[in-house]
Amino acid sequence: MNIKQTIIIPLCAVALSLQAQTTGGKGLQVSWASKDVHYAQTERPVMRATSDTLVKAWRGERVGVEAVVYAAQKQSALQVRLTPWRKGGATIAASQGEARFINYVTTDNFQYCGYHPNNLTPYQVADVIDLDVPQTAEEGTTHPVWCTLEVPTDADAGVYSTQLEVADAQTHKVLKRLNLKIEVNARTLPSPAEQKFHVDFWQQPYAVSHYNDVPRWSQAHLDALRPYLKLLARSGQKVVSAILFYEPWGDQSHDKFSAMVRTTRTKNGEWQYDYTVFDQWVKLCEECGISEQINCFSMVPWDMSFRYYDEAQGKDVDLKTTTSSAEYKALWTAFLKSFAAHLKQQGWYDKTCIAMDERGLNNMLDAYRVAQEAVPGIKMALAGTHHKELVDKLYDYCIGFGEHFTDDELVARKARGWKSTTYTCCSNTEPNLFSNSLPAEAAYLPVFCVANKFEGYLHWSWMNWADNPLTDTRFRLFAPGDTYLIYPGPRSSVRYERFIEGVAMAEKVRILREEYAAKGNNAALDALNKQVEAFAPAGIPTGQTAAGMVNALQQLLNP
Repeated sequence: MNIKQTIIIPLCAVALSLQAQTTGGKGLQVSWASKDVHYAQTERPVMRATSDTLVKAWRGERVGVEAVVYAAQKQSALQVRLTPWRKGGATIAASQGEARFINYVTTDNFQYCGYHPNNLTPYQVADVIDLDVPQTAEEGTTHPVWCTLEVPTDADAGVYSTQLEVADAQTHKVLKRLNLKIEVNARTLPSPAEQKFHVDFWQQPYAVSHYNDVPRWSQAHLDALRPYLKLLARSGQKVVSAILFYEPWGDQSHDKFSAMVRTTRTKNGEWQYDYTVFDQWVKLCEECGISEQINCFSMVPWDMSFRYYDEAQGKDVDLKTTTSSAEYKALWTAFLKSFAAHLKQQGWYDKTCIAMDERGLNNMLDAYRVAQEAVPGIKMALAGTHHKELVDKLYDYCIGFGEHFTDDELVARKARGWKSTTYTCCSNTEPNLFSNSLPAEAAYLPVFCVANKFEGYLHWSWMNWADNPLTDTRFRLFAPGDTYLIYPGPRSSVRYERFIEGVAMAEKVRILREEYAAKGNNAALDALNKQVEAFAPAGIPTGQTAAGMVNALQQLLNP
Protein backbone atom coordinates (compact mmCIF):
# COMPACT_ATOMS: atom_id res chain seq x y z
CA MET A 1 0.00 0.00 0.00
CA ASN A 2 1.02 3.61 -0.55
CA ILE A 3 2.41 5.24 2.59
CA LYS A 4 -0.34 7.88 2.40
CA GLN A 5 -2.97 5.18 2.64
CA THR A 6 -2.26 3.09 5.69
CA ILE A 7 0.67 2.86 8.05
CA ILE A 8 0.99 0.11 10.61
CA ILE A 9 3.80 0.82 13.07
CA PRO A 10 4.48 0.05 16.73
CA LEU A 11 2.83 2.26 19.32
CA CYS A 12 4.68 5.52 19.97
CA ALA A 13 2.90 6.53 23.19
CA VAL A 14 4.55 5.93 26.56
CA ALA A 15 3.80 2.31 27.44
CA LEU A 16 3.56 1.50 31.15
CA SER A 17 2.26 -2.03 30.68
CA LEU A 18 2.21 -4.46 27.80
CA GLN A 19 -0.60 -6.61 29.16
CA ALA A 20 -3.97 -5.68 27.65
CA GLN A 21 -7.10 -6.46 29.65
CA THR A 22 -8.80 -9.60 28.39
CA THR A 23 -11.94 -10.01 30.52
CA GLY A 24 -15.30 -9.77 28.72
CA GLY A 25 -16.06 -8.85 25.12
CA LYS A 26 -15.10 -12.12 23.47
CA GLY A 27 -13.23 -11.43 20.25
CA LEU A 28 -12.78 -7.78 21.20
CA GLN A 29 -9.27 -6.34 21.44
CA VAL A 30 -8.62 -2.82 22.75
CA SER A 31 -5.34 -0.98 23.03
CA TRP A 32 -3.86 2.49 23.17
CA ALA A 33 -2.50 3.46 19.78
CA SER A 34 -0.39 6.02 17.97
CA LYS A 35 -2.22 9.13 16.76
CA ASP A 36 0.46 9.40 14.06
CA VAL A 37 -1.00 6.38 12.27
CA HIS A 38 -3.83 5.86 9.80
CA TYR A 39 -5.08 2.41 10.81
CA ALA A 40 -6.69 0.36 8.04
CA GLN A 41 -10.39 -0.30 8.50
CA THR A 42 -10.36 -3.98 7.54
CA GLU A 43 -6.96 -5.09 8.79
CA ARG A 44 -5.83 -6.17 12.24
CA PRO A 45 -3.47 -3.47 13.59
CA VAL A 46 0.07 -4.73 14.05
CA MET A 47 1.13 -3.18 17.33
CA ARG A 48 1.91 -3.83 20.96
CA ALA A 49 -1.20 -4.41 23.06
CA THR A 50 -1.00 -1.57 25.58
CA SER A 51 -3.52 -1.04 28.36
CA ASP A 52 -1.69 1.80 30.15
CA THR A 53 -0.31 5.03 28.74
CA LEU A 54 0.77 8.48 29.89
CA VAL A 55 0.27 11.89 28.29
CA LYS A 56 1.81 15.17 29.39
CA ALA A 57 -0.03 18.48 29.23
CA TRP A 58 -0.03 22.05 30.45
CA ARG A 59 -2.95 23.56 32.27
CA GLY A 60 -5.44 24.93 29.75
CA GLU A 61 -4.26 22.56 27.01
CA ARG A 62 -6.49 20.46 24.74
CA VAL A 63 -4.86 17.05 24.32
CA GLY A 64 -5.74 14.17 22.00
CA VAL A 65 -5.06 10.49 22.69
CA GLU A 66 -5.93 7.62 20.37
CA ALA A 67 -6.96 4.02 21.00
CA VAL A 68 -8.06 1.24 18.68
CA VAL A 69 -10.80 -1.34 19.04
CA TYR A 70 -10.42 -4.44 16.90
CA ALA A 71 -13.28 -6.91 16.54
CA ALA A 72 -12.07 -10.42 15.73
CA GLN A 73 -15.76 -11.37 15.93
CA LYS A 74 -18.85 -9.27 15.24
CA GLN A 75 -19.86 -7.16 18.24
CA SER A 76 -23.15 -5.61 19.25
CA ALA A 77 -23.24 -1.82 19.39
CA LEU A 78 -20.37 -0.42 21.43
CA GLN A 79 -19.99 2.88 23.24
CA VAL A 80 -16.85 4.54 24.60
CA ARG A 81 -16.46 6.92 27.52
CA LEU A 82 -13.88 8.38 29.90
CA THR A 83 -14.19 8.26 33.69
CA PRO A 84 -13.45 11.18 36.06
CA TRP A 85 -9.78 12.09 36.55
CA ARG A 86 -8.40 11.39 40.03
CA LYS A 87 -5.24 12.45 41.86
CA GLY A 88 -5.25 11.54 45.51
CA GLY A 89 -8.38 13.12 46.92
CA ALA A 90 -8.76 15.53 44.01
CA THR A 91 -11.23 14.83 41.19
CA ILE A 92 -11.70 16.45 37.80
CA ALA A 93 -15.11 15.84 36.24
CA ALA A 94 -15.42 13.33 33.42
CA SER A 95 -16.88 16.15 31.31
CA GLN A 96 -13.34 17.54 30.91
CA GLY A 97 -12.69 14.62 28.58
CA GLU A 98 -14.64 12.80 25.92
CA ALA A 99 -14.14 9.61 23.92
CA ARG A 100 -15.52 9.30 20.38
CA PHE A 101 -15.17 6.76 17.60
CA ILE A 102 -13.26 7.93 14.53
CA ASN A 103 -15.19 7.27 11.32
CA TYR A 104 -13.70 6.51 7.92
CA VAL A 105 -14.04 8.67 4.80
CA THR A 106 -13.01 8.20 1.19
CA THR A 107 -9.83 9.80 -0.08
CA ASP A 108 -7.21 9.07 -2.76
CA ASN A 109 -3.60 10.04 -3.48
CA PHE A 110 -4.22 13.27 -5.42
CA GLN A 111 -2.14 16.07 -3.87
CA TYR A 112 -2.23 19.01 -6.21
CA CYS A 113 -4.41 21.73 -7.77
CA GLY A 114 -6.74 21.58 -10.74
CA TYR A 115 -9.51 19.17 -11.62
CA HIS A 116 -9.50 15.99 -9.60
CA PRO A 117 -8.47 12.97 -11.72
CA ASN A 118 -11.13 10.26 -11.93
CA ASN A 119 -8.74 7.36 -12.45
CA LEU A 120 -7.18 7.21 -8.98
CA THR A 121 -7.86 4.33 -6.60
CA PRO A 122 -9.98 5.48 -3.66
CA TYR A 123 -9.38 4.21 -0.14
CA GLN A 124 -10.69 4.79 3.37
CA VAL A 125 -8.96 6.88 6.01
CA ALA A 126 -10.00 7.42 9.63
CA ASP A 127 -10.57 11.15 10.15
CA VAL A 128 -14.11 12.00 11.31
CA ILE A 129 -14.32 12.25 15.11
CA ASP A 130 -17.93 11.22 15.48
CA LEU A 131 -20.65 12.45 17.80
CA ASP A 132 -21.39 10.52 20.99
CA VAL A 133 -23.12 7.61 19.27
CA PRO A 134 -22.66 3.83 19.53
CA GLN A 135 -20.89 1.92 16.79
CA THR A 136 -21.39 -1.66 15.64
CA ALA A 137 -18.17 -3.58 15.03
CA GLU A 138 -18.30 -6.10 12.20
CA GLU A 139 -16.00 -9.10 12.17
CA GLY A 140 -12.42 -8.23 11.24
CA THR A 141 -12.81 -4.45 11.53
CA THR A 142 -10.77 -1.78 13.25
CA HIS A 143 -12.44 1.12 15.07
CA PRO A 144 -10.12 3.93 16.18
CA VAL A 145 -11.18 6.02 19.19
CA TRP A 146 -10.22 9.64 19.84
CA CYS A 147 -10.03 10.87 23.42
CA THR A 148 -10.09 14.64 23.88
CA LEU A 149 -8.84 16.00 27.21
CA GLU A 150 -9.44 19.62 28.21
CA VAL A 151 -7.07 20.28 31.11
CA PRO A 152 -8.61 22.89 33.46
CA THR A 153 -6.58 26.06 33.89
CA ASP A 154 -6.88 25.72 37.66
CA ALA A 155 -5.89 22.05 37.86
CA ASP A 156 -3.22 21.21 40.40
CA ALA A 157 0.03 20.02 38.87
CA GLY A 158 0.66 16.30 39.12
CA VAL A 159 -0.45 12.98 37.69
CA TYR A 160 -4.15 12.22 37.28
CA SER A 161 -5.64 8.83 36.46
CA THR A 162 -8.66 8.09 34.30
CA GLN A 163 -9.91 5.18 32.24
CA LEU A 164 -11.26 4.66 28.75
CA GLU A 165 -14.19 2.27 28.98
CA VAL A 166 -15.59 0.28 26.07
CA ALA A 167 -19.09 -0.85 26.94
CA ASP A 168 -22.08 -2.63 25.46
CA ALA A 169 -24.36 0.20 24.32
CA GLN A 170 -27.55 -1.64 25.36
CA THR A 171 -26.60 -3.18 28.69
CA HIS A 172 -23.92 -0.56 29.53
CA LYS A 173 -21.73 -3.41 30.77
CA VAL A 174 -18.05 -2.48 30.57
CA LEU A 175 -16.27 -4.91 28.24
CA LYS A 176 -12.77 -3.42 28.27
CA ARG A 177 -10.87 -0.77 30.18
CA LEU A 178 -7.68 1.09 29.34
CA ASN A 179 -5.76 3.10 31.92
CA LEU A 180 -4.67 6.65 31.13
CA LYS A 181 -2.47 8.90 33.23
CA ILE A 182 -2.37 12.66 32.60
CA GLU A 183 0.72 14.44 33.88
CA VAL A 184 -0.29 18.10 34.32
CA ASN A 185 2.52 20.65 34.14
CA ALA A 186 2.42 23.67 36.46
CA ARG A 187 2.68 25.99 33.43
CA THR A 188 -0.53 27.35 31.92
CA LEU A 189 -1.37 27.96 28.27
CA PRO A 190 -3.20 31.17 27.38
CA SER A 191 -6.87 30.80 26.54
CA PRO A 192 -7.54 30.44 22.80
CA ALA A 193 -8.62 34.09 22.57
CA GLU A 194 -5.40 35.19 24.29
CA GLN A 195 -3.03 33.05 22.24
CA LYS A 196 -0.50 35.03 20.23
CA PHE A 197 -0.42 32.59 17.31
CA HIS A 198 -2.62 34.02 14.55
CA VAL A 199 -5.03 31.38 13.20
CA ASP A 200 -7.06 32.27 10.10
CA PHE A 201 -9.30 29.57 8.64
CA TRP A 202 -11.73 31.04 6.11
CA GLN A 203 -15.32 30.24 6.97
CA GLN A 204 -18.09 29.05 4.63
CA PRO A 205 -21.41 29.73 6.42
CA TYR A 206 -23.44 28.84 3.33
CA ALA A 207 -22.29 25.22 3.44
CA VAL A 208 -24.06 24.94 6.80
CA SER A 209 -27.34 26.37 5.50
CA HIS A 210 -27.16 24.03 2.49
CA TYR A 211 -26.39 20.94 4.52
CA ASN A 212 -29.12 21.70 7.05
CA ASP A 213 -31.57 22.74 4.32
CA VAL A 214 -32.48 26.03 6.01
CA PRO A 215 -32.78 29.50 4.43
CA ARG A 216 -29.61 31.58 4.45
CA TRP A 217 -29.45 33.88 7.47
CA SER A 218 -32.66 32.58 8.95
CA GLN A 219 -32.72 32.03 12.71
CA ALA A 220 -32.30 28.31 12.02
CA HIS A 221 -29.14 29.09 10.04
CA LEU A 222 -27.72 31.30 12.79
CA ASP A 223 -28.47 28.64 15.42
CA ALA A 224 -26.84 25.96 13.29
CA LEU A 225 -23.69 28.07 12.81
CA ARG A 226 -23.08 28.71 16.50
CA PRO A 227 -21.50 25.34 17.49
CA TYR A 228 -19.25 25.42 14.42
CA LEU A 229 -17.94 28.85 15.30
CA LYS A 230 -17.30 27.81 18.91
CA LEU A 231 -15.32 24.81 17.66
CA LEU A 232 -13.36 27.09 15.33
CA ALA A 233 -12.65 29.53 18.16
CA ARG A 234 -11.08 26.69 20.18
CA SER A 235 -8.08 26.67 17.83
CA GLY A 236 -7.40 30.33 18.58
CA GLN A 237 -9.11 31.60 15.39
CA LYS A 238 -8.67 35.39 15.16
CA VAL A 239 -10.43 36.39 11.94
CA VAL A 240 -14.02 36.68 10.72
CA SER A 241 -14.34 36.01 6.97
CA ALA A 242 -16.96 38.37 5.49
CA ILE A 243 -18.21 38.59 1.90
CA LEU A 244 -18.88 42.01 0.35
CA PHE A 245 -20.01 40.99 -3.15
CA TYR A 246 -21.31 37.75 -4.58
CA GLU A 247 -18.80 34.89 -4.97
CA PRO A 248 -15.20 36.17 -4.71
CA TRP A 249 -13.77 32.78 -5.76
CA GLY A 250 -15.69 31.96 -8.92
CA ASP A 251 -15.79 28.30 -9.87
CA GLN A 252 -13.86 26.87 -6.95
CA SER A 253 -16.71 27.08 -4.40
CA HIS A 254 -19.22 24.24 -4.13
CA ASP A 255 -21.78 26.40 -2.32
CA LYS A 256 -21.74 29.91 -3.72
CA PHE A 257 -20.90 32.78 -1.39
CA SER A 258 -23.71 35.32 -1.23
CA ALA A 259 -22.90 38.92 -0.40
CA MET A 260 -23.29 39.91 3.24
CA VAL A 261 -23.91 43.50 2.17
CA ARG A 262 -26.88 44.21 -0.09
CA THR A 263 -25.77 46.79 -2.68
CA THR A 264 -28.45 48.66 -4.63
CA ARG A 265 -28.22 51.15 -7.47
CA THR A 266 -31.30 53.35 -7.14
CA LYS A 267 -33.34 54.70 -10.03
CA ASN A 268 -31.67 58.09 -9.65
CA GLY A 269 -28.20 56.51 -9.87
CA GLU A 270 -27.27 56.66 -6.21
CA TRP A 271 -25.91 53.76 -4.17
CA GLN A 272 -27.59 52.25 -1.10
CA TYR A 273 -26.28 49.54 1.22
CA ASP A 274 -27.97 47.14 3.63
CA TYR A 275 -25.58 45.82 6.29
CA THR A 276 -28.07 43.62 8.15
CA VAL A 277 -26.51 40.25 7.29
CA PHE A 278 -22.96 41.53 7.72
CA ASP A 279 -23.81 42.79 11.21
CA GLN A 280 -25.53 39.52 12.15
CA TRP A 281 -22.52 37.50 11.03
CA VAL A 282 -19.88 39.60 12.78
CA LYS A 283 -21.86 39.71 16.03
CA LEU A 284 -22.44 35.94 15.94
CA CYS A 285 -18.71 35.33 15.48
CA GLU A 286 -17.97 37.68 18.36
CA GLU A 287 -20.41 35.82 20.61
CA CYS A 288 -18.61 32.57 19.78
CA GLY A 289 -15.13 33.93 20.54
CA ILE A 290 -13.87 35.13 17.13
CA SER A 291 -13.42 38.87 17.46
CA GLU A 292 -9.89 40.13 16.81
CA GLN A 293 -10.11 40.90 13.08
CA ILE A 294 -12.59 41.06 10.20
CA ASN A 295 -11.34 40.31 6.67
CA CYS A 296 -13.78 41.40 3.95
CA PHE A 297 -13.61 39.84 0.47
CA SER A 298 -12.96 41.07 -2.14
CA MET A 299 -12.04 44.16 -4.09
CA VAL A 300 -10.37 41.89 -6.63
CA PRO A 301 -12.49 38.71 -7.04
CA TRP A 302 -11.33 35.90 -9.27
CA ASP A 303 -13.67 36.72 -12.15
CA MET A 304 -13.70 40.54 -11.60
CA SER A 305 -17.49 40.62 -11.49
CA PHE A 306 -19.56 42.62 -8.96
CA ARG A 307 -23.24 41.86 -8.45
CA TYR A 308 -25.69 44.50 -7.25
CA TYR A 309 -29.42 45.14 -7.45
CA ASP A 310 -30.39 47.61 -10.17
CA GLU A 311 -33.61 49.32 -9.10
CA ALA A 312 -34.34 50.65 -12.58
CA GLN A 313 -34.14 47.16 -14.12
CA GLY A 314 -35.73 45.46 -11.12
CA LYS A 315 -33.10 42.72 -10.98
CA ASP A 316 -29.55 41.82 -9.97
CA VAL A 317 -26.90 42.74 -12.52
CA ASP A 318 -23.21 41.85 -12.75
CA LEU A 319 -20.66 44.54 -13.43
CA LYS A 320 -17.76 42.92 -15.26
CA THR A 321 -14.81 45.28 -15.12
CA THR A 322 -11.10 45.77 -14.42
CA THR A 323 -9.25 47.31 -11.49
CA SER A 324 -8.01 50.17 -13.68
CA SER A 325 -11.43 51.27 -14.99
CA ALA A 326 -13.36 54.39 -14.02
CA GLU A 327 -16.47 52.34 -13.20
CA TYR A 328 -14.44 50.18 -10.80
CA LYS A 329 -13.20 53.27 -9.00
CA ALA A 330 -16.71 54.75 -8.84
CA LEU A 331 -18.22 51.51 -7.48
CA TRP A 332 -15.63 51.05 -4.77
CA THR A 333 -15.24 54.67 -3.78
CA ALA A 334 -18.94 54.90 -2.96
CA PHE A 335 -18.96 51.52 -1.26
CA LEU A 336 -15.89 52.07 0.91
CA LYS A 337 -16.99 55.50 2.10
CA SER A 338 -20.32 54.08 3.27
CA PHE A 339 -18.74 50.89 4.63
CA ALA A 340 -16.12 52.76 6.65
CA ALA A 341 -18.79 54.99 8.19
CA HIS A 342 -20.82 51.92 9.15
CA LEU A 343 -17.79 50.15 10.62
CA LYS A 344 -16.94 53.18 12.74
CA GLN A 345 -20.53 53.36 13.97
CA GLN A 346 -20.32 49.70 15.03
CA GLY A 347 -16.85 50.08 16.57
CA TRP A 348 -15.29 47.67 14.07
CA TYR A 349 -13.32 49.98 11.79
CA ASP A 350 -9.90 49.54 13.39
CA LYS A 351 -10.02 45.74 13.15
CA THR A 352 -11.39 45.46 9.60
CA CYS A 353 -9.37 44.74 6.46
CA ILE A 354 -10.40 44.81 2.82
CA ALA A 355 -9.03 41.40 1.83
CA MET A 356 -7.91 39.74 -1.40
CA ASP A 357 -6.83 36.23 -2.33
CA GLU A 358 -3.96 35.39 -4.70
CA ARG A 359 -4.28 38.48 -6.88
CA GLY A 360 -1.48 39.93 -9.03
CA LEU A 361 0.68 42.90 -8.15
CA ASN A 362 -0.86 45.37 -10.61
CA ASN A 363 -4.39 44.51 -9.51
CA MET A 364 -3.38 44.91 -5.88
CA LEU A 365 -1.74 48.27 -6.48
CA ASP A 366 -4.86 49.48 -8.32
CA ALA A 367 -7.12 48.32 -5.50
CA TYR A 368 -4.83 49.83 -2.88
CA ARG A 369 -4.83 53.19 -4.65
CA VAL A 370 -8.63 53.27 -5.00
CA ALA A 371 -9.17 52.23 -1.37
CA GLN A 372 -6.72 54.74 0.10
CA GLU A 373 -8.13 57.59 -1.96
CA ALA A 374 -11.64 56.70 -0.81
CA VAL A 375 -10.80 56.03 2.86
CA PRO A 376 -7.22 57.01 3.73
CA GLY A 377 -5.68 54.52 6.14
CA ILE A 378 -8.21 51.73 5.69
CA LYS A 379 -6.50 48.41 6.37
CA MET A 380 -5.96 45.86 3.60
CA ALA A 381 -5.00 42.19 3.45
CA LEU A 382 -3.72 39.67 0.93
CA ALA A 383 -3.10 35.94 0.92
CA GLY A 384 -0.80 35.57 -2.05
CA THR A 385 2.67 35.91 -3.51
CA HIS A 386 5.31 38.00 -1.78
CA HIS A 387 5.85 41.36 -3.51
CA LYS A 388 8.22 43.86 -1.97
CA GLU A 389 5.99 46.65 -3.31
CA LEU A 390 3.17 45.52 -1.01
CA VAL A 391 5.11 44.88 2.19
CA ASP A 392 4.71 48.45 3.43
CA LYS A 393 1.05 48.70 2.35
CA LEU A 394 -0.78 45.63 3.68
CA TYR A 395 -1.72 45.31 7.34
CA ASP A 396 -2.30 41.56 6.99
CA TYR A 397 0.06 39.94 4.50
CA CYS A 398 0.00 36.15 4.22
CA ILE A 399 2.50 34.72 1.74
CA GLY A 400 2.66 31.25 0.23
CA PHE A 401 4.37 28.30 1.88
CA GLY A 402 8.07 28.36 1.02
CA GLU A 403 8.22 32.13 0.51
CA HIS A 404 9.81 34.47 3.07
CA PHE A 405 9.81 38.04 4.18
CA THR A 406 13.28 39.51 4.65
CA ASP A 407 14.45 40.11 8.20
CA ASP A 408 14.19 43.87 7.66
CA GLU A 409 10.64 43.52 6.35
CA LEU A 410 9.60 41.47 9.35
CA VAL A 411 11.13 43.95 11.79
CA ALA A 412 9.41 46.90 10.12
CA ARG A 413 6.04 45.18 9.94
CA LYS A 414 6.23 43.96 13.53
CA ALA A 415 7.07 47.47 14.71
CA ARG A 416 3.82 48.67 13.13
CA GLY A 417 1.81 45.85 14.69
CA TRP A 418 1.05 44.29 11.30
CA LYS A 419 0.38 40.59 10.68
CA SER A 420 2.90 38.54 8.68
CA THR A 421 1.79 34.95 8.14
CA THR A 422 1.95 32.04 5.69
CA TYR A 423 -0.46 29.56 4.14
CA THR A 424 -0.53 26.20 2.43
CA CYS A 425 -2.81 25.41 -0.49
CA CYS A 426 -3.42 22.67 -3.04
CA SER A 427 0.04 23.09 -4.59
CA ASN A 428 1.90 22.11 -1.39
CA THR A 429 2.33 18.34 -1.20
CA GLU A 430 3.57 18.14 2.40
CA PRO A 431 3.16 19.18 5.06
CA ASN A 432 -0.50 19.95 4.52
CA LEU A 433 -4.03 19.37 5.79
CA PHE A 434 -5.41 17.05 3.10
CA SER A 435 -7.37 13.97 4.15
CA ASN A 436 -4.50 11.94 2.66
CA SER A 437 -1.85 13.87 4.61
CA LEU A 438 -0.24 12.04 7.50
CA PRO A 439 -1.79 13.14 10.82
CA ALA A 440 1.32 14.76 12.31
CA GLU A 441 1.61 17.19 9.38
CA ALA A 442 -1.20 19.25 10.87
CA ALA A 443 0.75 19.63 14.13
CA TYR A 444 3.92 20.32 12.17
CA LEU A 445 2.59 23.42 10.37
CA PRO A 446 2.33 25.87 13.31
CA VAL A 447 5.88 24.99 14.35
CA PHE A 448 7.04 25.61 10.79
CA CYS A 449 5.53 29.08 11.11
CA VAL A 450 7.40 29.74 14.35
CA ALA A 451 10.67 28.47 12.87
CA ASN A 452 10.30 30.96 10.00
CA LYS A 453 9.22 33.91 12.20
CA PHE A 454 5.67 33.99 10.86
CA GLU A 455 3.05 35.11 13.34
CA GLY A 456 0.50 32.56 12.24
CA TYR A 457 -1.07 30.34 9.62
CA LEU A 458 -3.93 30.66 7.11
CA HIS A 459 -5.92 28.01 5.28
CA TRP A 460 -8.47 28.94 2.65
CA SER A 461 -11.29 26.69 3.75
CA TRP A 462 -12.44 25.20 7.02
CA MET A 463 -15.92 23.97 6.07
CA ASN A 464 -16.47 24.22 2.31
CA TRP A 465 -18.21 20.86 1.96
CA ALA A 466 -19.04 18.95 -1.20
CA ASP A 467 -22.12 16.76 -1.68
CA ASN A 468 -21.27 13.91 0.72
CA PRO A 469 -18.87 15.39 3.28
CA LEU A 470 -19.35 12.68 5.93
CA THR A 471 -18.33 9.88 3.58
CA ASP A 472 -16.23 11.32 0.73
CA THR A 473 -13.62 14.08 1.03
CA ARG A 474 -12.97 14.28 -2.70
CA PHE A 475 -14.12 17.31 -4.72
CA ARG A 476 -14.03 18.08 -8.43
CA LEU A 477 -11.12 20.45 -7.70
CA PHE A 478 -8.02 20.19 -5.50
CA ALA A 479 -6.68 17.45 -3.26
CA PRO A 480 -9.22 15.53 -1.16
CA GLY A 481 -9.91 17.27 2.13
CA ASP A 482 -8.40 20.56 0.96
CA THR A 483 -11.83 22.20 0.99
CA TYR A 484 -12.71 21.38 4.60
CA LEU A 485 -11.10 20.42 7.87
CA ILE A 486 -14.20 19.61 9.95
CA TYR A 487 -17.40 17.75 9.22
CA PRO A 488 -21.14 18.39 9.59
CA GLY A 489 -22.46 17.94 13.10
CA PRO A 490 -20.21 19.68 13.91
CA ARG A 491 -17.79 16.79 14.02
CA SER A 492 -14.14 17.54 14.55
CA SER A 493 -11.41 15.67 12.70
CA VAL A 494 -8.07 14.12 13.51
CA ARG A 495 -6.53 16.77 11.22
CA TYR A 496 -8.13 19.64 13.11
CA GLU A 497 -7.28 18.25 16.55
CA ARG A 498 -3.66 17.76 15.50
CA PHE A 499 -3.59 21.35 14.24
CA ILE A 500 -4.80 22.53 17.66
CA GLU A 501 -1.93 20.50 19.10
CA GLY A 502 0.46 22.36 16.82
CA VAL A 503 -0.88 25.75 17.94
CA ALA A 504 -0.31 24.71 21.56
CA MET A 505 3.25 23.76 20.63
CA ALA A 506 3.79 27.18 19.05
CA GLU A 507 2.53 28.87 22.21
CA LYS A 508 4.74 26.68 24.39
CA VAL A 509 7.81 27.55 22.32
CA ARG A 510 7.10 31.26 22.79
CA ILE A 511 6.48 30.93 26.53
CA LEU A 512 9.50 28.71 27.22
CA ARG A 513 11.79 30.95 25.19
CA GLU A 514 10.73 33.88 27.33
CA GLU A 515 11.08 31.86 30.54
CA TYR A 516 14.50 30.43 29.71
CA ALA A 517 15.85 33.82 28.58
CA ALA A 518 14.59 35.53 31.76
CA LYS A 519 16.17 32.85 33.95
CA GLY A 520 19.41 32.69 31.96
CA ASN A 521 18.87 28.99 31.24
CA ASN A 522 20.93 29.08 28.06
CA ALA A 523 21.34 25.30 27.77
CA ALA A 524 17.58 24.71 27.69
CA LEU A 525 17.03 27.68 25.38
CA ASP A 526 19.70 26.50 22.92
CA ALA A 527 18.28 22.96 22.87
CA LEU A 528 14.77 24.29 22.25
CA ASN A 529 15.87 26.66 19.49
CA LYS A 530 17.87 23.94 17.77
CA GLN A 531 14.86 21.64 17.71
CA VAL A 532 12.56 24.38 16.39
CA GLU A 533 15.04 25.40 13.68
CA ALA A 534 14.81 21.86 12.27
CA PHE A 535 11.25 22.79 11.13
CA ALA A 536 12.42 25.75 9.03
CA PRO A 537 12.86 24.09 5.58
CA ALA A 538 9.92 24.34 3.18
CA GLY A 539 9.13 20.66 3.34
CA ILE A 540 9.90 17.85 5.73
CA PRO A 541 13.68 17.25 5.64
CA THR A 542 14.95 14.14 3.90
CA GLY A 543 15.24 11.24 6.31
CA GLN A 544 12.81 12.81 8.76
CA THR A 545 9.07 12.41 9.31
CA ALA A 546 6.59 14.94 10.60
CA ALA A 547 5.67 12.54 13.41
CA GLY A 548 9.27 12.03 14.50
CA MET A 549 10.01 15.75 14.56
CA VAL A 550 6.78 16.66 16.36
CA ASN A 551 7.27 13.96 18.99
CA ALA A 552 10.88 15.00 19.61
CA LEU A 553 9.87 18.62 20.11
CA GLN A 554 7.03 17.61 22.43
CA GLN A 555 9.60 16.05 24.76
CA LEU A 556 11.28 19.45 25.16
CA LEU A 557 8.00 21.33 25.56
CA ASN A 558 6.81 19.28 28.55
CA PRO A 559 9.74 19.46 30.97
